[in-house]
Amino acid sequence: MGISLQKKFIYFVIPKTGSATARKAFSPYVDVKRPTQHFSEHVPIKRFLTSDYSHLTREFFKFTFVRNPYDKLYSGFRQDLLAAYTFKHWEEAKKPIFEKIGEDFNRYISDYVAHADIRDDPFWICFCPMNEFTHLDGNLFVDFIGKTENLWDDARKLEKILNLECAPTEDLNVTDPSRTPLKYAKHYNRRSIEIVNELYLEDFQYYGYDLLSPQDFPQ
Repeated sequence: MGISLQKKFIYFVIPKTGSATARKAFSPYVDVKRPTQHFSEHVPIKRFLTSDYSHLTREFFKFTFVRNPYDKLYSGFRQDLLAAYTFKHWEEAKKPIFEKIGEDFNRYISDYVAHADIRDDPFWICFCPMNEFTHLDGNLFVDFIGKTENLWDDARKLEKILNLECAPTEDLNVTDPSRTPLKYAKHYNRRSIEIVNELYLEDFQYYGYDLLSPQDFPQ
């Protein structure tokens, strides 16, 4: 989350959308990072509206960045795998899973993501549908949606809109520095594609990303 009282903006930070880079770029203007008791900086709209800062949505400019769901989910899997062995408060929730399945991405999707409380459980925040950060009751809530695939071009647009200058920063938390679409599609099998297409259908529709055909992937 990023709230600027000086520049009057609210950045709804969606995980695994270049958010570490974007947060650093806008950081000189951010006054509030965690407006709720939720331990994460990733705060969906409905949760934010229960905070003491909810009234700011009426006047402040609201924006976020989204990413192709297929790439976002694989990146979320890698993040969870790292967190399970790095951050103490993630161990109980995630380490037993990876000790059971190893680095099997497709089992993580089919056996866990498909059945998890991805909207409300903070330990599954990387898999929360992106529209929870952009839409409220099916209606667009934010004023600007940038895309990870065009992160810096869209950041420049926000600079003009908000009359600010982003802090110089390199891309952070990046395994593959290319912004090539679908760079992680090779990790999917047919069942995982089916699950993602179903769980994140609204994300594909809202942000204009194309659905892949499960028939193009191995069993």
